[in-house]
Amino acid sequence: MADQSIRPDRTGPPGWLQRLHEEELSGFAFAFKARAIALGIVFIWVVLSSSWTRLPVLIAAMAVFFAVGWIGYATRRSRYMLAMQGVCALVDVAIIVLASHYPENDWYEWALQSWLRRSAFLYLVAYVAASALTFSVRIVLIAGAAAFVGQLASFAFVLHSAEHVDSFRGFTAAGALDLLRQLIEVQGIDDPVVFMLNQLVLLAITIGLIAGAIWRARRHVERAVMAETERANLGRYFSPSVVEHLAAADVRGLEAGRAQDAAVMFVDVIGSTRRMEAVTPEEVIAIIRAFHRRIVPIVFRHNGSVDKFLGDGLMAVFGAPEKTPDAARDALLCAVEILDTIDQWRDRLIAVGRVATTVGIGIHYGPVIQGNVGIADRLEFTTLGDTVNVASRLESMTRQFDAGVLLSAEAVAAAERASPLPSDLKARCRDLGLQAIVGHTPIHMIAIDRRPTA
Repeated sequence: MADQSIRPDRTGPPGWLQRLHEEELSGFAFAFKARAIALGIVFIWVVLSSSWTRLPVLIAAMAVFFAVGWIGYATRRSRYMLAMQGVCALVDVAIIVLASHYPENDWYEWALQSWLRRSAFLYLVAYVAASALTFSVRIVLIAGAAAFVGQLASFAFVLHSAEHVDSFRGFTAAGALDLLRQLIEVQGIDDPVVFMLNQLVLLAITIGLIAGAIWRARRHVERAVMAETERANLGRYFSPSVVEHLAAADVRGLEAGRAQDAAVMFVDVIGSTRRMEAVTPEEVIAIIRAFHRRIVPIVFRHNGSVDKFLGDGLMAVFGAPEKTPDAARDALLCAVEILDTIDQWRDRLIAVGRVATTVGIGIHYGPVIQGNVGIADRLEFTTLGDTVNVASRLESMTRQFDAGVLLSAEAVAAAERASPLPSDLKARCRDLGLQAIVGHTPIHMIAIDRRPTA
């Protein structure tokens, strides 16, 4: 049951409201189990301490109390949940007040005895305390309001009872308040109105303290759930080491957007569309997942982050949001490892008679903008800018130049500023010079060829 005090427009990572909702449902399940256990204990006590004349009524009251609790639990997902909880709380309190005042013989005399023992007050305090197990401030306040009304009704019945007895325990008086005053004088209290107001004030304070404690606990759980959800969401995009770094920092700063230089890499399976037409949907998903399982760990191993999955391909970013001096070099080495890994996988599949494809990879280095886009409850962290567009174009042109990896000269230069590239990698490079690119000025391109098959 969702606590209506949680507003859907509250900012936070996607999924955190659902996580908190699950915590609340768990709280209501726990509260219902606790009610059942408490009723079991009360049942044993009633059997041992009550007279046979009151026992059937008290057992019936406990049965109804249990049924009302089940109704409140069963309607926890209803859109009218708060109204149902209010009705159930009023019925609960009515049962508590009536059961505590139910007489051995005379209603009026028993009401005065119950008032002197304060049993109704203590049961109502326990009832409000038990509502805290739902982990909902609203439910605590609803239970508290019902208990407050029940206590007022109890006092009203006590005053009514005092007017309808000629004498009680040897005391006689002209009016109800006078009789009540004489009864409580033995307890050192002079005014029955003050006596009753004290109980109402104490009940109100108890309700406020419990509600405040739950409010503070909810804030703590909200922060914990948000932190856990943020970490889980970061884990979708970044390597574990980057997640640890970002989780320790103020990740919400990314929502405003930031600009910095980074390397962007696009990876796509060549010829996958025709291949997918010949297999079942289940096989398509299995193939795509197998492909991603091979390349995502490589991206993470080279300090990259997965910006998004694009069907059977993906877009990865190196050097953002955590700036690194080796971003372009990491992207280049990552691309070569992906290319060689997928080509080896392709060769193994061909060796056993299965149809296989390879990949085309495009890389560009330059300024990018990163941040959250979307709406409050459906945000997505993404990378934007001309660098992204160029990297995507380069990937699509790998078929044109029969290249495994196609990258800009800017990316190669940035990679070699960190340290020289391995000689065997340089041997696989082809300088294509300036090449036209759709929707952009010509780009100086470098191709990396595939390793020759054995």
